[in-house]
Amino acid sequence: MSLKEQVEILPLKPGCYLFFNSFNQVLYVGKAKNLRNRVNSYFNKVYNYKTTRLVQEIIRLETIITKTEKEALILEHNLIKQYKPKYNILLNDDKHYPYIVITKETDPQYLYVRNVHQKYARCYGPFPEGSHAREIIKVLERLYPLRRCKGKLGKPCLYYHINQCSGACFKIVPKEYYTTMLKKVHAFFKGNFNEIKTLLEKRMLQAANNLQFEEAQKLKLLTRNLDWTLSSQTVEMLNQDDDVDVVSLYQTDEDLVLTTLFYRAGKLSYKDFEYYPVTINDDYQEFYRLYLQNIYQKNMLPSKIIVNETIALSELNLLFDNRVFHPQTAVEKTIMRMATDNSYESYRQYQSTAQGQLNNVEVLQELQDCLHLKEVPYLIEMIDIANINNEFVTGGVIVYKNGRPSRNDYRKYNLNIAYQDDARRIAAVVQRRYQKLIETEQPLPNLIIMDGGIQQVNACENELLKLKLTIPIIGLVKNNQHKTDHILNLGKKKVYLDKTSRLFLFLTKMQDDVHHFAISSFRRRQTKALTTSILEAVPLLGTQRIRALNLRFDSIGAMQTASNDELYQVLRSWKIVENLRKFLENFGK
Repeated sequence: MSLKEQVEILPLKPGCYLFFNSFNQVLYVGKAKNLRNRVNSYFNKVYNYKTTRLVQEIIRLETIITKTEKEALILEHNLIKQYKPKYNILLNDDKHYPYIVITKETDPQYLYVRNVHQKYARCYGPFPEGSHAREIIKVLERLYPLRRCKGKLGKPCLYYHINQCSGACFKIVPKEYYTTMLKKVHAFFKGNFNEIKTLLEKRMLQAANNLQFEEAQKLKLLTRNLDWTLSSQTVEMLNQDDDVDVVSLYQTDEDLVLTTLFYRAGKLSYKDFEYYPVTINDDYQEFYRLYLQNIYQKNMLPSKIIVNETIALSELNLLFDNRVFHPQTAVEKTIMRMATDNSYESYRQYQSTAQGQLNNVEVLQELQDCLHLKEVPYLIEMIDIANINNEFVTGGVIVYKNGRPSRNDYRKYNLNIAYQDDARRIAAVVQRRYQKLIETEQPLPNLIIMDGGIQQVNACENELLKLKLTIPIIGLVKNNQHKTDHILNLGKKKVYLDKTSRLFLFLTKMQDDVHHFAISSFRRRQTKALTTSILEAVPLLGTQRIRALNLRFDSIGAMQTASNDELYQVLRSWKIVENLRKFLENFGK
């Protein structure tokens, strides 16, 4: 039955519709109060580029009838969560914001996560990218230690030796200890910053007085980063107990910008915005709803969501537990105007950089045409392996979203496997990488590029088959001068590009990027291993203490400039400090 015939027999009833592609994958899920009229509109209107692409990929459709439009709304929400259709993810970007959480365990620990779950006892955030949120965890681990190791090791862990673990590694920690620590942490995130700053400054002065200048410098940097992070959260508009998200829009005939201001403990902590190209036929209410669904599918739901006055509340309150409101008070109206001003400013900035964005899209379209891909490769991952003489083998994965590097998503993999051939190493990286994406329900790439030829491509392909994944794979092959030479396409045939073309330059940049990333990770491992090997010559200095030294100091040079007191904090033995000092004084002579 043709698509037209499928549409013609649809019922004139409320429900949900699902569009499928030739691989039987769900492309899009939608709801309607009249299924036949809504689905038919996809094939009779002029849409933007994205929707046009969707329609071109549809092979078949399915519908689920509901009693009411409200039931269809709830069903649509659940189906999107189940299938994660790529055309329901606006701009193909999953909204995973950074959070600091405390686990719900007998011996809790701090974690830096992007997926918030009910399994956590406390969640704080979201934090802006580049906000030094990880530095905040470092501060908390130093001043209010929780469990930092696996626990129940039968002996003190490395972190306990440097006063950054509660001691759950070798003893039963009183419940009262954790209660006290959690109260202090909660007070900090509610705005009581003075205690932590005072403690940091006190420890910094103590370290300086003890001639522990490296430790003092680390504490100084932590204090500075903490000041930077907290200063970005001091736009105070609401009561201290308020966790509120304010969502505004700015719209033209061809553009829609949505902005969210996240207020935590009454202070503005983060801003998010998205730009969408639209047509006059697009329903901005639906964009608004999908945008919110995209945010709160993986992130913490606040006590209150304030939305633009033109947005209907009924559907949103069904989805978000009656937490959605129009601005009522003078303060709420003020912050909504501020959010709207931010939407307009984001629109203005986007227009000024639109040509650069357009160039990225055009390059990706050229890559699609060159490889005969079924879709634009908006999410690309590239894999490389680095090693010297089969030592410190490291896998590197870089991620490009919409033609731009997404450095927060780069990952390195230490490969301690017996096999020394590239195929086994690549298989190990591919298995770990994509098994993790499957388990954490993260978007999969729609193109994988291997830094190498047929051997690397086959190794990746075989491992993806084991994971039951179908992702296009190509190779990017270098010549004898280690310069980008040609593509090994989906049919494993050589494709030579014009060396001056922007597509060739784009791929060359990716290949250089993944190589440098893998090599830098390899060199860090090599340096650590060299330090470990050198320190094995120190009398009485065992493996655990060497690991503790590597954890505390970046290099042999840093150990040489450290004071005896600072070394004792790690080694807990004056005899070993004496042996290490003698060794360091003679090292390199």
